[in-house]
Amino acid sequence: MTIFIKFIILFALASSLQAKIIKDLNNQDITVPDKVEAAFGSSPPMNYLLYALNPEKMSGLNFSAKNQNNSADEVFLSKKFLSLPVIGSFHGGGQSINLETIIKHNPDLILLWEDDLLIGKVQKEIAKTNIPTITLPFRKIQTMPRSIAYAGEAIGEKIRGDLLASYTQNIIDEIKTSLDGVKPTKYYYAEGLDGLSTECSVSFHVEALNFSGGENVHRCEQRALLGLEKINFETLLSYDPDIIIAQNIMTYNSIMKNPLWQHLRAVKEKNVHIVPNNPFNWIDRPPSFMRIIGIQWLSKLFHPNEYDANIHERVKEFYKLFLNVEINDAQVRELLGENK
Repeated sequence: MTIFIKFIILFALASSLQAKIIKDLNNQDITVPDKVEAAFGSSPPMNYLLYALNPEKMSGLNFSAKNQNNSADEVFLSKKFLSLPVIGSFHGGGQSINLETIIKHNPDLILLWEDDLLIGKVQKEIAKTNIPTITLPFRKIQTMPRSIAYAGEAIGEKIRGDLLASYTQNIIDEIKTSLDGVKPTKYYYAEGLDGLSTECSVSFHVEALNFSGGENVHRCEQRALLGLEKINFETLLSYDPDIIIAQNIMTYNSIMKNPLWQHLRAVKEKNVHIVPNNPFNWIDRPPSFMRIIGIQWLSKLFHPNEYDANIHERVKEFYKLFLNVEINDAQVRELLGENK
């Protein structure tokens, strides 16, 4: 046996000890590292998923943890997460990603978001690092359970992944059953400082609202990567939505202080609600695992008679399970904006 052949055999044996074969979501064999000590999500939905599975295995962030749509209060987050470096993102709204920085932090695995509008570019760029990757769908609410379980197995957190996936599937089934055949509630999703930026009816930014028995009054095709479609107040007045969901406190304050908005039925009836965003946004920017509590909150807002879940108790349950923190009644009221 030549030295070269011995080297090949030894290399193959070493590789086999460092890798494992798992089934991807198409039931195809895929090779991932046998032991993942650090992982990185190339987009916020994937990075936040890593936090739910095991925050100790995160390599870095896509953007600063605290921003206008994510409060990232230290009460709800681990010290490790809050001290992570910002590696960057391929998307707007944060630090542009640098492949050298990724390599420097040396993750064992990178999670890619299949539904990313830039997925082709992302895959091409990440391939240059030679770091193993898995690609997960995470846009549609219904795809989340399988993706959570798959990611858990891939990073060596199968039990945790299966637990979170099972909870997620139960919530999805519960909401679908509760709202089956129910007339949708017409909503307007208000964004921007003036509240006149919004999302098209089929945008992934409003996936949680649509799933929860809502019907977007603004029907259009998304024109820009980041969404945030501009409309004028006359158009909104013609829509006259049943309910308004404000993306953050700044948008909410702008709506409530502007006399023009008082002409809208939803404002007159005090049916304007701020999306909870602590530690992460419950429905959007990013559309993360937090949508699992988000769709429960929205379903209760949109259809309080048909969806009879106790949201206060559900919030406590979710935060304990996904974020590993126990919260009290006062914190729940604060999260839900009931003290405003």
